[in-house]
Amino acid sequence: MHPLIWITMNKDTLLFLKDLAVNNNREWFAENKQRYEAARQDVLQLTRHLIERIAEFDDEIKFLEPKDCLFRIYRDIRFREDKSPYKRHFGTYIAKNGGHRSKYSGYYVHLEPGNCVLAGGIWCPDSAGIKKLRDIIDTEHETLRAILNEKDFVRFFGNDLVRSADALKSVPRGYPKDHPAAEWLKLKSIIVECPIDDSTVDSDDFEDFIIEGCRAMYRFSHWCNDAFFEN
Repeated sequence: MHPLIWITMNKDTLLFLKDLAVNNNREWFAENKQRYEAARQDVLQLTRHLIERIAEFDDEIKFLEPKDCLFRIYRDIRFREDKSPYKRHFGTYIAKNGGHRSKYSGYYVHLEPGNCVLAGGIWCPDSAGIKKLRDIIDTEHETLRAILNEKDFVRFFGNDLVRSADALKSVPRGYPKDHPAAEWLKLKSIIVECPIDDSTVDSDDFEDFIIEGCRAMYRFSHWCNDAFFEN
């Protein structure tokens, strides 16, 4: 057991999100503002503990503030068909250089009833970034594949990158169609993720589960940052 005193997540945090999903309007939210504040503090407390424990093996994030990692629950609906004012989840991103504003790979925890996830990687870079990402995959795919095949990594994330909906249907121009990393070259992000059962979130082992997953992701995350930002 880790020496930090850990209070398990309040079961009302996911329950609040379940209720919000079917009452996504300003009137209901105003009436339940105290529930929201309690749930938000619950996630901030989780984030604080995660920062302290992740910093034991990744000291680049040790000076982060939890409030800088937690995404706002309010949606930007200006250019969206869905005018629901609130997100149906809490998201916290523990990454150097700004937390949730960071472009670096870090550790993302997504809390949403029926869709909780631990993830990391480089998400949606600009067009120049996508080209750089593909060049990195072109030349360093063997190193990446070795990382994805590590035992602890596979236990949490499998041994492949996430194929997102915006992935290309064919290998982009400039790369051989029979490239050994052809499927990765089609991607516009380099992401890994581990789904988490709601029962795990509500358990006494949730924080330890996240820490073990982040530790397994550490080498992948630093490979992303070294390859993408240092080269």
